[in-house]
Formats: sequence, C-alpha cells, structure tokens
Amino acid sequence: MENNEARFNIYEVNSLLFQLISYMSKTERRKLQAALTAKTRNGKDLSSLITSISEAKRCELLGKLTNWYLSKHSELRGRLKHTELRGYPRKPFTIPVELSKNGFTFMCLTQNISRSGVFIHTDFSFHIHQQITMILSPPKIEKDIAVGGKIVRVDSKGIGVKFDEIIPDFLHTMSQK
Repeated sequence: MENNEARFNIYEVNSLLFQLISYMSKTERRKLQAALTAKTRNGKDLSSLITSISEAKRCELLGKLTNWYLSKHSELRGRLKHTELRGYPRKPFTIPVELSKNGFTFMCLTQNISRSGVFIHTDFSFHIHQQITMILSPPKIEKDIAVGGKIVRVDSKGIGVKFDEIIPDFLHTMSQK
C-alpha cells in the first residue's frame, strides 16, 4: 500500500471490512464467502478467509464493499464523501496533550479527537500496541483530563490512540461556548 495521507493501516482496513460485512444479509455474506473461497481455495469461515488474503486484496475488497454499501443505501451517495463507520466520530480539535511513556514526558498537540480516541501530532518514536498515558488540556475546562490508551496507528504525522475508556463528551460542550 502506498504511504500517503488517505492510506488506512491494516487494522483500520480490517475493522471497516467487518463493519461493512455486518450490514450484509446472511445470503450476501454466504456469497462473499463463496467468492473468497473460490479465489483462495480454502473452506474457512469468512473472517479467516479475509485475514488470509494480502493487505492489497483486503484494501481492494474494502473498496468493493464500500461501493456495495453505498449502492444499497443510495440516499447516502452524493451526501457523503467518506462514510464514517466509527461509533464515536472524530472532530477536528487542536489542544495540548502531555504524553508519558516509560518515565518520559512529551508535549504535543492533538489533530482530532472522539470519545474513544485521539490523533496526536508528534515526531517522537512510538509503536503500535504501545500503552501510553495522556493528559489532555482543553481550554475552557478547569481540570485536565488524564486518560490511558493504546497506540493503534503510527504514521509520519503522528499517532492514533484508542482510549482505555470512553471519555466524557466535553467537545460538544466546548463548541457551544
């Protein structure tokens, strides 16, 4: 896969694939399983079939399933440039964040945030599955928010972190002020 801004990491691809498959009827899932079985010559269950194909094929499948979903829900076509499948959609939001790992502290800025995660701009070295602690310092809120999380994405611009627990929806409150 190319390294560009629109690129998904394989974990995001897998997540989006399985979310789209959850919208399929049982018959549609069987047809997909049969098509994948014919290509891979394996009689595995659908999730095993998907994880056994290459990253490039998974991305191709994601594109096809996205088109399938949009065709089934034509009212979405034209209104949405990108289908948001997250349980808690991201909102652009730049605030200071203090990251701590292995006794070291780094000051960074967020790019976007949701109740379940955050993308943080950083040049520091981190890796996927690394556990970190963060102190978010949103303006107009008296108390900082301390939260733990696991890094689920690393790219040249920063890191994507999934919070260990859902945080309060302080973003909505702040946008109203």
